Order: sequence, then structure tokens, then C-alpha cells
Amino acid sequence: MGHSYAVTAEFYDLLQADDFRRIAERLTRRWLGTPRVGVLDVGAGTGLATALLAERTGLVVHAVEPSGPMRAVLLSRLAGNPQLLNRVRVHAVGVQDVGLTAAADFAWCVNTMACLDPEERAEGLAAIRAALVPGGRLVVQRPPHRVEPPWELPSRRLGDDLYTGQVTCADAGPDRATWRFTYRVTHGDQVVREARESFEVHLAQPVAFAAELRAAGLDPVGEDEPEIVIASAR
Repeated sequence: MGHSYAVTAEFYDLLQADDFRRIAERLTRRWLGTPRVGVLDVGAGTGLATALLAERTGLVVHAVEPSGPMRAVLLSRLAGNPQLLNRVRVHAVGVQDVGLTAAADFAWCVNTMACLDPEERAEGLAAIRAALVPGGRLVVQRPPHRVEPPWELPSRRLGDDLYTGQVTCADAGPDRATWRFTYRVTHGDQVVREARESFEVHLAQPVAFAAELRAAGLDPVGEDEPEIVIASAR
């Protein structure tokens, strides 16, 4: 998948966890239902959704995360929640290589599809479909369809230091963009530290992504925010 998150892993939970958790809690309240087989968390990142899904379902959650730095945070989160240790299996590969068959009736894939090019998306969606039982539900965030304006990440104080982040986007060619994350630690008026990381993301029009889902055997049945598609395994 080409993204190490070597810089971002340090700052992700501090700056983005609250917003992500609010979105995850709202979406799971609406769409989780009552899984009975298992759960698939694609692009598990630091494990925010992994822990939530394990707590709410009591089932095995297959957490798919190829990035070592993000996986390190995920494993630390699980180590601090011993009651979840026997409910999570961590897969240190991309979703294309996870190799699960009929292992889940609910799949979660947020903040991930943008990282995959069209061929990888097709392989990833096929792997998700294989991991789901017929009728299983997928909550997936589709890739962006245009270059976004810059945005600020939430800020957070840690002791006397202020942690902030900014994201800028640039056109990188047909159906591609570059997201540049800049993280700063300031103490009063002084910049203590600045770190940057860039990601290539792949764009897809909503209609085209719906067609990709159908081609993989996943029928769109609903939508939500932000850019969320609900699909059912055919």
C-alpha cells in the first residue's frame, strides 16, 4: 500500500482520535446491527475502531493493518485492554493479502480506500467480499473524488506544549492527489518541533466506486457521512 505512517503514527491519536471516535460511534450505532460470525476491520490504524468493535460485539475482530508504526500503537492499545486480547487477531498485511473466507458478517473500512490505486481497490474489495458471509454488511468510506482545500487538524495541549496539524492537498496527475501533513509542537511562541509526511491518494467518482463495489459482489444499499457507503455481500 506504500504508506509507512512513520511520522503520522506519533500524532494520530493525540490530534484525530476524538473526531474519529465520534464518527465511529455514530456509524456503528446506526449500521453495526448484531453480528454473529465475526468482524473485519480493514486499515485498523491505531486500533480505535478495533477496540470499539470488539467491545460492542464480543466477537473476534480481524484487524488488518500493514503499517508497522500504526500497528505498534494498535498493539499497545490492546495491551492496555486485557479483556480484549482474546477477541482481536491482528493481520500485518494489506487487505489484498489477508486471505480470510467467510470469517465475518460485518466489515469496517474507513480512511483506507483512498490509499489504494484502482487495481489495489479491486483486489481489496474482492478480499473483503471473500471474508464476508453472504448478506454480510460493509461500511466503507469511498475515496475522495476531488482535490480538497487545506484543513486544520484539532489541536491538543500536552503539558505546556501545543500540538497542531495542517493538511494541504495538491493535484498529482489523473485521479491522484498528494496530501501533505504538517505537525507542529509549540511552546508559547516558539516552534519546538515540526514534522511532515506526504501521502499519495487515489481519487474515484462516487458512481465509479459504486460500480467497483458491485463488480466485487458488494451491493450498495445505503449512504452516510462522511462519504460512507453501506454495502451488502451478494
